[in-house]
Amino acid sequence: MKRIMMKRVAIIPAMAALMTGCMGRGMEAEEYNAHIRQADSLYMAGNYVAANESFAKAFEGEEHIQDYHLYNGACVAALAGDADDAFERLGMRMKRDKEWYVEDPMSDNDLKLLHEDERWAEYVAAMSERKERIERNYDKPLRAKLKEIARQDQDVRYAYIGALQSGDKEATDSLLKQMQYVDSVNHSVVCDVLDSRGWVGRDVIGDACEVFWLIIQHAPLESQKRYLPLFHEAVERGELDASAVAMMEDRVAVFEGRPQKYGSQVEQGEDGRYVPFELLDAAKVDEWRAEVGMGPLEEYLKDMNSSR
Repeated sequence: MKRIMMKRVAIIPAMAALMTGCMGRGMEAEEYNAHIRQADSLYMAGNYVAANESFAKAFEGEEHIQDYHLYNGACVAALAGDADDAFERLGMRMKRDKEWYVEDPMSDNDLKLLHEDERWAEYVAAMSERKERIERNYDKPLRAKLKEIARQDQDVRYAYIGALQSGDKEATDSLLKQMQYVDSVNHSVVCDVLDSRGWVGRDVIGDACEVFWLIIQHAPLESQKRYLPLFHEAVERGELDASAVAMMEDRVAVFEGRPQKYGSQVEQGEDGRYVPFELLDAAKVDEWRAEVGMGPLEEYLKDMNSSR
């Protein structure tokens, strides 16, 4: 399954918004999000059969399906030993987005049980054809560089959060220093690209353009403020999620001591539960969140606190 983890006070909120946000409204959308949250929790607990059942319930309402959930659902189905569901969900993912592909299908161990199925060769061939067609005119060196930056960013964060959860202070301190070093190096590379070429879009590097936001969203405040206009332009062109830029707007506001608009930045209260930093307008926050594709704040906080 694909995960994106960001940085501490603003790392975990970003993950929840990206993983569980649903743009639909009403009870059906709430039920969809609830099934997805349950499936994700069951996956993390290693209960793949039950996780697969939760995904199946979520996908009954097709109007609310988020494309990336289909791939995660396929991974869980494979782990649960249900090859039919796995291939059906991969097929749905491909049908819904003709430009979607996986660069290296063999690298996802969650799908390993599908490798002996005759349908796997067809899936790999389809991924290869899409990759070749779509990347034909890409700036491949820049794409590769950004993909490697993203891998470094994610790897050290997974390790750091794992050390935090294990209570290993020595490992946590060491990984924090490593993360700060990785962030500094990656920040310098990304800023060089943005300063020399501006926003480099999907027509040039595909989804690697998302790495610009990934790195800058946990960069120093000055960098966030400097590149925020570029990210707004990317949203207008459909090359970056509006929710991602909304989170950066909130982060800048909190760092500057101002109320946040979308409630994406949280802190732990005295009882250990996550609560949002000061809101610009509590009565309008859900309306503003819906405008950028975020679910209700109450659901967001529920996700935060269930993952503690």
